[in-house]
Amino acid sequence: MKQTLHVFSGKFGTRENACNYSEEQWESPAPDDSWSDEAYSAWEDRKPFWVLQDDLDEHLDSDFIETIFGKGMLNYLETQLLDQSDKQKVRDMIPKEHDTLVLIMSAAIDERKVSFFSTSKLDYHGEYLWDPKVYA
Repeated sequence: MKQTLHVFSGKFGTRENACNYSEEQWESPAPDDSWSDEAYSAWEDRKPFWVLQDDLDEHLDSDFIETIFGKGMLNYLETQLLDQSDKQKVRDMIPKEHDTLVLIMSAAIDERKVSFFSTSKLDYHGEYLWDPKVYA
């Protein structure tokens, strides 16, 4: 089965803002030896929170999601796409004011067929054949 890449873009202003949305977040402070078993268990139950996963309403494996921020993001994206014709097509779809790409590899969803969509923070640009050899 060919692996694919789901492409999203958005405007966050900083890499930190983008990652706070696109990556799992853990509450601070982390438990230490002074925490009771009950407090530790309650902390675990609250974690991690992940806004992107909640917005997409899909289970995601964070090991297969990349957040790319700033200049060079479109050049990086082109290195990930297998089909030459997709490179310019996707580049043309991403608004010039967007400063962030979120790339979800098909492995993040266990190769399942899903229907992703735009969220309040990200525009969805589709699913494309991915060149996994550049990721290794």
